[in-house]
Amino acid sequence: MNQTPATAATTPAIITPTGPRQCGDAVAFFREAARSRQTTGAVAPSGSPLARRLAAPLPAPSGRSPLCVLEVGAGTGTVTRALAERLGPGDRLDTVEINPRFVRMLTEALRTDPVLAAASERIRIVPESISQTPLPVHSYDVIVSCLPFMNFAPDMVRSLLERYLAALVPGGHLTFFGYLGTLSLRTLFARRSEAARYRAVAAVLAEFSARYGDGDGGSVVWRNLPPARVSHLRAPQPCAGVADSDSFGQR
Repeated sequence: MNQTPATAATTPAIITPTGPRQCGDAVAFFREAARSRQTTGAVAPSGSPLARRLAAPLPAPSGRSPLCVLEVGAGTGTVTRALAERLGPGDRLDTVEINPRFVRMLTEALRTDPVLAAASERIRIVPESISQTPLPVHSYDVIVSCLPFMNFAPDMVRSLLERYLAALVPGGHLTFFGYLGTLSLRTLFARRSEAARYRAVAAVLAEFSARYGDGDGGSVVWRNLPPARVSHLRAPQPCAGVADSDSFGQR
């Protein structure tokens, strides 16, 4: 899972996968969590139900224009596969991952995984931190962020969300997730300064969700361990009467 340079949280969240491929991904995640907690925000890949919920804002390819999609924090590729299943012939998926071992796994999966191999010509792996990745204005229709925001400083979370929203076309869709109950647990056992940071990050996420969300507070994926809340944000639409040639789905 890609992270920007920041202080890692003291208690990484755990997601329990199922199935042979997911179990193999879990082994890789456990290994990377032990090696580099600074760049691995979880110790197992996201479960398939969560991955599908994160990928859901990407419309089915039939009857729409080609779209540009950005995934941040690909890890071993669980969400990447869910996105690849929804890619149309003219779509493009840029997937950002800073961990070099995960990058090698993803690169190999583009050749060996049936779903990813079928879409490999439309997928570009960006092996760097999102903080170093240029995000041109209005360049993506859908952004899926798998970064563990609670591991970051509040100012960095605000900066990332602002960059995401600026990179989306007007009306474009941003999704991200957080684990239920982790704020309470972290603030309960953390040092006072860390607890204050957690609460500040939560306040930033709540602010952006209130301003750009759909008002339903997101959706909960209970078939995940721990359960996760997926948040859905929309980039601002242009003012009424202002022409916009890059509106969502109209590339």
